[in-house]
Amino acid sequence: MEPLYKPEGVEERWQRAWEEEGLYRAGAGARRDETFVICVPPPNVTGALHMGHALNGSLQDVLIRWHRMRGFDTLWQPGYDHAGIATQNVVEKALAREGSSRKELGRDAFVERVWHHLEETGRTIMGQFRSLGASLDYERERFTMDDAYIEAVMRFFVHLWERGWLYRANRIVNWCPFHETAISDLEVVHEEMDDALTYARYPFADGEGGITIATARPATILADVGVAVHPGDERYRESVGREVVVPFVARRVPVITDERVDPEFGTGALKITPGHDVKDFDIGRDHGLRTITVIGPDGSMNEHAGELAGLTQAEADERILGWLKERGQLERRESYRHAVGTCERCHARIEPLVSLQWWCAMEEPRKPALTALRERRVRYHPESQHAFAIRSLEEIPDWNISRQLWWGHQLPIWYCPDGHATCDWPAPDACAECGSAELERDPDVLDTWFSSALWPYATLGWPEQPPELERYYPGDVNSTAREIIRLWENRMIWSGLELMGDVPFTDVVIHSTILATDGRRMSKSLGNGVDPLELIEKHGADATRYGLLKMSSTQDVRFAEGALEEGRKLANKLWNVSRLLLQQRIEPVVRPTAVEERWILARLDATRAEIEQAWSQFEFSQSMQALYRITFDDF
Repeated sequence: MEPLYKPEGVEERWQRAWEEEGLYRAGAGARRDETFVICVPPPNVTGALHMGHALNGSLQDVLIRWHRMRGFDTLWQPGYDHAGIATQNVVEKALAREGSSRKELGRDAFVERVWHHLEETGRTIMGQFRSLGASLDYERERFTMDDAYIEAVMRFFVHLWERGWLYRANRIVNWCPFHETAISDLEVVHEEMDDALTYARYPFADGEGGITIATARPATILADVGVAVHPGDERYRESVGREVVVPFVARRVPVITDERVDPEFGTGALKITPGHDVKDFDIGRDHGLRTITVIGPDGSMNEHAGELAGLTQAEADERILGWLKERGQLERRESYRHAVGTCERCHARIEPLVSLQWWCAMEEPRKPALTALRERRVRYHPESQHAFAIRSLEEIPDWNISRQLWWGHQLPIWYCPDGHATCDWPAPDACAECGSAELERDPDVLDTWFSSALWPYATLGWPEQPPELERYYPGDVNSTAREIIRLWENRMIWSGLELMGDVPFTDVVIHSTILATDGRRMSKSLGNGVDPLELIEKHGADATRYGLLKMSSTQDVRFAEGALEEGRKLANKLWNVSRLLLQQRIEPVVRPTAVEERWILARLDATRAEIEQAWSQFEFSQSMQALYRITFDDF
């Protein structure tokens, strides 16, 4: 044996051998009837292994291997998510490079192109998990767009419809003007941007004077339906109840009071634009104000913008600023730096937009999940995240489940010429209300998180009832990042209770985010990312896993390659211990009698107990420290 451990070749050979021997299959080597189940959070089908995957995979593999070694019937379920907007964005960029677009192709041809793209470049990440040494049951790989999974998603939608929880309504959403779709909060990235704050005077409709408002978006003045001030703001006590005239459109609107107005921002007077601002939408609804939308799905001014229709927002800004200046209503402009929502995929500026969408009412579905969390039938770790999960369900808004994309699960909703909506699966032959056979399917697709919510049981065969569904549901542990507690974890809990009558797991481990060495989030655009595959190539999989586990915490941590180097030293020492035993042909002692031998066994037993105690409490860093101490300090 070489005096220096070289993981290249060794790790890959044993990973392949153990997989071929079926050691990772569910039930392999089980010596007891108890099961232990983890479903890997399904990565994007077009994605590549990043630090979050590597850390989470290492945590889960520790738990799976620990239970497998103790004789549990273990299942570590692998698979992919179709990742609606992420996958569509990749293909749209490829089309743009070819001088084409999805609209030029048409929907059917575009979807075919996506499938072709996935055949060429998709599903690579499971191979990368193999490089990490992950002991997933790779033969059970699932995809949220495989035929059986589509069946599960459609049946789930119809179930919610029959429960009376689905409805269609105009609400304000995060709108991406490039993809022309609503997106979730998780897909919005807030970036600091430099804008100008415009101070414009709105004259009173009944006499002298007026109120000055401050806005970073002059183009939206066209959609103003009111001006609000804080009820405790004495500056505007005499103005409340009067009307002002909105510039450019000469619309008379009321001055109202509302607790949500920040008297410290700008002049303390807030122009109310329900069609283009989330807070304004809520204020407008509560005060019975109308909603006007002057910006269209592509981000340009729409037909309600009158003479400015068809202009970009920047062009409309200039026209309105010129109008204000000519009439002496432009008081001043000043630099304004603020956080602006942008699309995670295309980086377009997000437009808060009122749009007709499908929603799932959450008042009833959340109740069993809240009870389960309060009774601790599901426990989040650390405790602070458990409190956050409960609060998230207590405050949960209705869920926007529709997306205006082409790649994804198309809604099982059909419309007849009279506008009646029929929800059914498989596709209905006639309208459920009037009997018309002339039906057209709703073009929208479902939010990616809708299908992900079914992951713990759809991967086991639901809505059918195969033996493995009864055997492996409910599972035991789910491990993920805190950003998706609301988007994924809680939704799996309430959907599992609704469809399966039980929680999908008992423990949720919220792991840390590994930051770049400069303390910022790792990002391709910032150039501060670390590729775990490069770390594996440099240090080996075992050393990489050790280092990631050593860094793991309940708090975000900065990446420290020294932890991986420590793992490499540990692997090398264990290699040399094995080399010594093999070279010296040392026979194991059945009944050690020497004090030194008994001390060694006592230390091993104590360390094993310490490590198992740490794992049972999901304290992975502590377990790595114990392993390192006994190897280097005691021996």
